[in-house]
Amino acid sequence: MDNPFTYGGIVTDQHFADRAAEMEELSREMQNLNRVFLVSPRRFGKTCLLFNLMARLRQEGMAVAYLDLNACPDLASLAVSLTQATSRVLETNTEKLLKAFSALKRLRPRVSVGADGGISAGVELAGESREGVFALLEGMRHAEDLARRKDRKLVVVMDEFSDLPKYNGGTVEKAMRSEIQQHTRIGYIFSGSEHAVMLAMCRDRRRAFYKMGRLMELGPIPRGVYAEFVQGWMKKGGRTVSRDDLDRLFFLSDDIPYNIQRMCHTLWEQTRDVPSVSRDRIEGLPHLIARQDSAHFELVWQSASQQQKALLMALAEEPKAKPFSRDFQLKYAIGPSSSIKASLESLVRKGILTRSRSGAYRFADTFMRYWVLNLGEPS
Repeated sequence: MDNPFTYGGIVTDQHFADRAAEMEELSREMQNLNRVFLVSPRRFGKTCLLFNLMARLRQEGMAVAYLDLNACPDLASLAVSLTQATSRVLETNTEKLLKAFSALKRLRPRVSVGADGGISAGVELAGESREGVFALLEGMRHAEDLARRKDRKLVVVMDEFSDLPKYNGGTVEKAMRSEIQQHTRIGYIFSGSEHAVMLAMCRDRRRAFYKMGRLMELGPIPRGVYAEFVQGWMKKGGRTVSRDDLDRLFFLSDDIPYNIQRMCHTLWEQTRDVPSVSRDRIEGLPHLIARQDSAHFELVWQSASQQQKALLMALAEEPKAKPFSRDFQLKYAIGPSSSIKASLESLVRKGILTRSRSGAYRFADTFMRYWVLNLGEPS
C-alpha cells in the first residue's frame, strides 16, 4: 500500500485531512456570492482547503477561477491572469473567447498554439504597464458581464492576497473595492498567510476593504478528528497507534497540519514491518526529520550572527520562555533586552522565527528547533 500521508503539495480527496466545518462554511458563503478574507498561518493547509473547496463548488455547478498573487509580479500580469482565468471557466469556445476579448480596450486578444497543435485564446496588455490598474478593473468588469450573460455564479479565489501591497496596495485596494461592490454574480475569497496584513485590510476603517467581507481564520484541525483520520489510514495499512500516542505526535508537531502529515508520512515508512507503533518511535520522529533537513537548516543557521545563534539555542531549550525576562537572560547569558529585541526582529525578518499575536516567538519551522537541540550530537 502506498504511503497515504502526503505533504508539501496540494492534497486532495481521501488524502485531505478533515476540514468539514470550514468547507461547509465557505461553500455556503460562496453559494451566496459573499466576500471572505481567509487568514491562515503558513503550513496550516490553506491552499489545500481552497483546492478541495473549488472541486466541491464545481460539482455544485459553479464556475471557479483561482489566482496566486505570488505568480503575478506586477499589476499587468495580475490583470492578464484574472481575465484569462475567469473567462476560460465561463466560456470554453475559443472563437467566442477571442470575440469577447476583442471588445476590451486595455487588454487585447492573443492566440497561443500548444505543443499538441491546439489553439487557445488569451489576452495581453494593450498599453503601457502604468495602465495595469485600469486593465485589472476592465478584466474584473469583463468577468462580471460574462457571468451575467452565461447566467452562472462565479467564484474568484485570490491566494496570497496579503501580497497585494506590492502593487501600490492603497491605490489598488480603492480601485478594486469600487469595482467589486458593483458585482452581483461573483463571490470572492481573499486568502493570505500574513495575519497582520490581512487583518489591517478588512478591519482598519482607513483601508478600502474595511468591512467589505467577513474574516475567517483557519486554526488547527481538532485532535479528535485528526486522530480518526490518522488511525483510519494506519488500520488500512495494518498498523495500530493509540490515541494517547497520537496526542503526543500532535503535541510534538505543534498541531500544525503540515508537520502532522510529514511526521505521519515518516512514521508510515518507519513501521512498514511493525504492526504496532511505539511511543519511543513517535518521540524520535521530529529528530529524524530534523536530520533529513539538516542541509537546509545548516544554510539557515549560517545566516545568523553569533548572538542570534545563542538566542536560538536558548529558545530551542525553552520554547515558551519570555526572552525579555531577567531570569532567561541571565540563565543563557544572551545580553540585554535591547540587543535581544534587535536579534528577534532580525530573525523574524529572515523567516527563522515567527511572532504570534500574543507576542510570543517560535521557530517558523518546528523541525529546526529539534535540529538546534541536536547540535553537537553525532549524526
